[in-house]
Amino acid sequence: MAEADWRLTGQEKYLRGATLVWRRYSRYSPDWDHDHCAFCWAKFMQPPAADCLHEGYCTADAYHWICADCFADFRERFEWVVLKEGEGEGAG
Repeated sequence: MAEADWRLTGQEKYLRGATLVWRRYSRYSPDWDHDHCAFCWAKFMQPPAADCLHEGYCTADAYHWICADCFADFRERFEWVVLKEGEGEGAG
């Protein structure tokens, strides 16, 4: 991935080495109805929203979302750890 990729806007600060899980999108808070990919800004919404993503990779707290394409492009660069859904929950 090129250093000058337009999608790179400082995500290293909060996503380098992050633990991610693939899951169906759900709202982080009742106060908003969608999220965006942390890289390309693709929109995540709960179904039946048309023209939106309904699942993707997210941080354990479901705050940051990453679409499958950006995940594939940046997985090695960001050194992500990927868990299966349900792994690691309840720990800590």
